[in-house]
Amino acid sequence: MLGITLRRWVIKMNKKWYKLVFEQKNPIHIGKGSYGVLSETRIFIPGWTMWGALVNKYAMGKGGVEEDFNKSKELFETISCFYPSFEENGEVLFPGYTDSHFCLGCNIMKNYSEEDFRAIFTDVFVSTAIDPISQTAKDESLHEIEIILPKPKNVIGESNKNLYWVGLLCIDINKSDDIPGFLQEGLEVFVGGERRYGFGKIELKYKTEINKEELEYWGLDLKGRPIENMPLSNYMEYYNGSLTMGEIEHIIV
Repeated sequence: MLGITLRRWVIKMNKKWYKLVFEQKNPIHIGKGSYGVLSETRIFIPGWTMWGALVNKYAMGKGGVEEDFNKSKELFETISCFYPSFEENGEVLFPGYTDSHFCLGCNIMKNYSEEDFRAIFTDVFVSTAIDPISQTAKDESLHEIEIILPKPKNVIGESNKNLYWVGLLCIDINKSDDIPGFLQEGLEVFVGGERRYGFGKIELKYKTEINKEELEYWGLDLKGRPIENMPLSNYMEYYNGSLTMGEIEHIIV
């Protein structure tokens, strides 16, 4: 009986949760939808987007063959959404609703409505295709891309610094014990779209192993599942009066 108990404890300890903090270096565009010629951006990074960025970086470092990508997809599959912060060790601006309006930072005293956040941290990048003969814009080629800026357009107290993006990742050491070494300060990955314009670069500032209490602060248990009767600090679909896994944007990929 003691042997079984010990074995279970070892297996449990081989799964470690880390908090990852990335600093935004370039504008980023996390595609949400289009309105006419404008491609709107989300104001958070879905777990599947960060998952794809880490899978690509890790697999390319291993050789970039199909087998490397297939293995990497499983290694990073337990990952949360990433939310903004104004400081490297500052409060995470979790999403929520205040007076029926979506906001970021609803977990802290100062929060930002979606409209305010977009007014301060987003801008529009305009592109168009040029006719090589006439050197004029081609018809119907105008394209506007909403981007999240690395710094606010207006100084707000001490927040005139690069945005940080914070999320959680669970690693199974049994499957690959080199991931903690891969996740070192200075690691650069690219998230979102429109990279041909130089968008998407973020840099890992640090990772720190977290405990059960920190997971509960995010509304998660040790397996990454939502904790019953606790506020959920992640995006999930609300359908027919209950929270369900979204088809694309959900708590765990």
